[in-house]
Amino acid sequence: MNTANRGSRNQQVGRAGELFVAAELNKRGAIATLYLTSTPRVDVVATDPGQHKSVSIQVKTKGPKSKVWQANIEKLCFESENAGKSDILILVDLGDDERGPTYYVCPLRQFAAQHMEKHNKYLAAHAGKRPRNPRSPHTSITMDEVSQWQGRWDLLQVLPTRQASDT
Repeated sequence: MNTANRGSRNQQVGRAGELFVAAELNKRGAIATLYLTSTPRVDVVATDPGQHKSVSIQVKTKGPKSKVWQANIEKLCFESENAGKSDILILVDLGDDERGPTYYVCPLRQFAAQHMEKHNKYLAAHAGKRPRNPRSPHTSITMDEVSQWQGRWDLLQVLPTRQASDT
């Protein structure tokens, strides 16, 4: 697959994850709105049915053939220090033809700080530099980092109580 096709495919995978998250939130009773333009730090905004509380949600999606989520370490560093207490990161594993999407609902600030700690340990083990491409801001998010947040819709605080606990 050439670079242009891969970029287009990555955008399709990302958009699919955002659409699945918005649909899942609406199904669970929240009012979810998808941002159709590239907005820093926000892909979906969800509000409780009474419109008293809202949360900003960032979505990262991996397709069926990928083992990890892709992220930018500089953005995660920023999030570890600046994300709001109610900001959420939802990592979506799109699954395959047999299994639908799986959702990992993480407090953004907490997740970003945890990932930064892992990244810094990785750098320390490699003399402070990424071995193959020292200037790259790329980082991978692994399943073991997020498994504790599978189906944690209760962290959103905008869902009716019954719906937040259903996984």
